[in-house]
Amino acid sequence: MWPSVFKVVGGSLLTFALVWALVLGWWQSNDYEPSKLDLALYLGALPLAFVGGYLLLRGFIEHLKAPPVVDKPAAPALRDDDPLAAASAKTAAAERAFNICLLEGFVTTAVGASTDDVLSAIDSGQRPEPSFRLTDEAGFPVFLAEVKDLDVDGLLEKIAADAAPIREFAGREGVARTLALLDQLLGTVKERLTPLLAQEGEALKLRVIWLIPANWDSSQLAGLRAWLQLNYWPDQARSRLEMSLVPVSTEVDAMHQLDEINLRSNRDPSNSELTLLLGAVSAVDEQTVESWAAGNRLFSADHQDRRIPGEGAVALLLASRATVERLDLPEVVVLSRVSMGARDKPVDSGGRIGGKLIEQLVTGLLDVSVVENTQVKTALLDADHRATRVAEAMEGLGQTFAHLDPIKDCLAVGTVSGDLSPIGSLIALACARTKVQATEAPVLCLSNQHERDRAVLLAMPFTAQPNTESSPT
Repeated sequence: MWPSVFKVVGGSLLTFALVWALVLGWWQSNDYEPSKLDLALYLGALPLAFVGGYLLLRGFIEHLKAPPVVDKPAAPALRDDDPLAAASAKTAAAERAFNICLLEGFVTTAVGASTDDVLSAIDSGQRPEPSFRLTDEAGFPVFLAEVKDLDVDGLLEKIAADAAPIREFAGREGVARTLALLDQLLGTVKERLTPLLAQEGEALKLRVIWLIPANWDSSQLAGLRAWLQLNYWPDQARSRLEMSLVPVSTEVDAMHQLDEINLRSNRDPSNSELTLLLGAVSAVDEQTVESWAAGNRLFSADHQDRRIPGEGAVALLLASRATVERLDLPEVVVLSRVSMGARDKPVDSGGRIGGKLIEQLVTGLLDVSVVENTQVKTALLDADHRATRVAEAMEGLGQTFAHLDPIKDCLAVGTVSGDLSPIGSLIALACARTKVQATEAPVLCLSNQHERDRAVLLAMPFTAQPNTESSPT
């Protein structure tokens, strides 16, 4: 309060001094002898009018800047002895500690078709290169992170031969490349899934969730679902296969779907099923690049604080702890619940970039997961090259993870793969699984690529729970 008072008083005194100096100098230059009324008006009322006008204008501006007051409805009173309220609180506390097992993480990116390739590219400092296909308005090559030798023509021929209902929709370059990425990835996924499903017979179910870009035509969802099932699981009995398509627009939307899988698996532990979370995106087509350029979002030599188009695909194979222990599956990593939040202003809006939200999310996550901060050896980010994301992450993680080396231990996937919204966070998570196995220590996965939305989770080594059931004697 006192600094504000001193500013107002000092400004007022300075205003009086300037007005008096100007008025007295004017009178002296004109050899004018002021009357009492002149003294009151020019030396008293005039400076007061300046000061008052400034204060009124400042108050009006502060009023416009203030957010509107929204009346919040009063929360219903809860009795302390209400058994339902107590049960709900206990359930919520228990659900915050839920976890799910990540069996495999499959990726296809511009730097390779495995998480090892992605981590090696980050370690070597690899970056997206200028494209030979696309140029900007000035005629310079556009920087892209595109998958080389992607068989788009082969996929389109296959869709046309099958007379699939999506053949017209797949004719768009961005859609065709996305489906080709998914097709390439699912070839590897099926090699892992087919023997596992065959081994377990009818007991094990498969649940497939395909995260599609939110800007895709919703009328095509039924055709896309039919295409996915007929081409990759045609012989799978309907009783053993559940498939859904979920539109997502941001990385945190994808993380939210992962959290919903976690909740579902733990709320019904007797349900023996595998969940395959799929996602693919391509932003390296001519239409998308032109759209980004028109919206001042495209990276260039003159504007290096903008996005680099990328493309890739990811698949996460998930199961509950009970299913993992029953099947005795190897090389499993445990995932915590996802902690999510939103910044009060976009990270690109200018001014000081704070990491307070990330710090709060991480602190709460460590408390719930009962993990010491010194146990975490690596942080995987979905962020790209932009300094705003890096600065925010370093400030948010610096207080809690001072032992981490910002260069060697804080790895940003987007720096090598370009912008992969909305699946970049899942690709970072797939890489986190590889890091957990390499370091045998927890890895923090942070999503801060979006302007506002933030999410964190922990990937941890799997430890079998001791059997507490008493044996007969």
